[in-house]
Amino acid sequence: MKIIIIATEASGDYLGLHLIKELKRKNKNISIEGVGGQLMESTGFESWIKISEFSTIGVFEVLIRIFKFIKLLNFVEKKIRSRDPNIIITIDSPSFNYRLIKKIQDLRKKKIKFIHYVAPTVWAWKEYRAKIFAKFYDQLFTLFKFEPKYFLKFGLSSKFVGHQIFYDKKKLIKKKNIILFLPGSRKVEIEKNLKLLRNLIKDTSSKYKDYKFFVLTFEPYKNLISKILNECDIKIVTDYKKKRNLIEQSFLAVAASGSVTLELCKYNTPMIVVYDTHHITKFIIKLFVKVKFATIINIFFKKEIVPEYIFEKFTYSNVIKSFDDLIKNKKQRNRQINFMNKFSTSMLHKSQNPSKIICDKILN
Repeated sequence: MKIIIIATEASGDYLGLHLIKELKRKNKNISIEGVGGQLMESTGFESWIKISEFSTIGVFEVLIRIFKFIKLLNFVEKKIRSRDPNIIITIDSPSFNYRLIKKIQDLRKKKIKFIHYVAPTVWAWKEYRAKIFAKFYDQLFTLFKFEPKYFLKFGLSSKFVGHQIFYDKKKLIKKKNIILFLPGSRKVEIEKNLKLLRNLIKDTSSKYKDYKFFVLTFEPYKNLISKILNECDIKIVTDYKKKRNLIEQSFLAVAASGSVTLELCKYNTPMIVVYDTHHITKFIIKLFVKVKFATIINIFFKKEIVPEYIFEKFTYSNVIKSFDDLIKNKKQRNRQINFMNKFSTSMLHKSQNPSKIICDKILN
């Protein structure tokens, strides 16, 4: 059996890693290739292209790099056509993946299954994508319990599986005097977020000398971050296991809005969420996004559990105030941790392994 997996983001690479492990556990002779990152490659998976090539984010950012986007789309399409797979699994990255799957709909004649893992956030914006995904895919697996209903009404078989992060056993350890900055997983957002955080890092690392400061990132962006933060007393970490250990141990994190906030929730790490992007992308998001919050734990509880500073609210004075509060105010920290524990218990389907649920469904 041949399976192609397409994961163009770091969060998808993590989900892809566990999916590949489970697929190989069920069938050692299965052939798996496609697009993935270092985690997926650690299983022997052959990635046709480095995921750092897919570093564009936001509406405007895609538009100004449209020719590169099309080139990548065409390259991946040709690779798929040359492989004659039985199953194609796309993970997250809805803008890229649905366009890819649309281009290869003729392969349905060969009875190839089209699977998508991680629902597009139609409950936040672009609700029309639910109908598009129902047209192009055979099966959808969602991270959140409330998502299948948006796709089932258009006839797409959809199942809540939960998030793999919360299945991996967590060991809660005593927090150390460690402060983390997680500026994002793509070049555009890293540059934007760190330029706004640079002075805050400089001042807080000087003010809180008993704490060690780290930026967690990926190897392709290490030099970029070094240049932006060249005057800051902070260490840059790219190794996956070291990053995981630091997230477990850290006292506080300042993170870009995204899937990393789920991992911080899992390990009960109090956080502040920030985010900025190009002003055109910003305008479009404000115009069409229907939810009040950007962070999933805030969306889940319909109130601000974690302070978030998005776009114009992302200022030095706003972030430093929350930063000081979460260092000094135990009540504020405990409030976040209590809600994180409640949130974590709802992030699995009957305490089952999400990857196993998916493999059982698609291989049987």
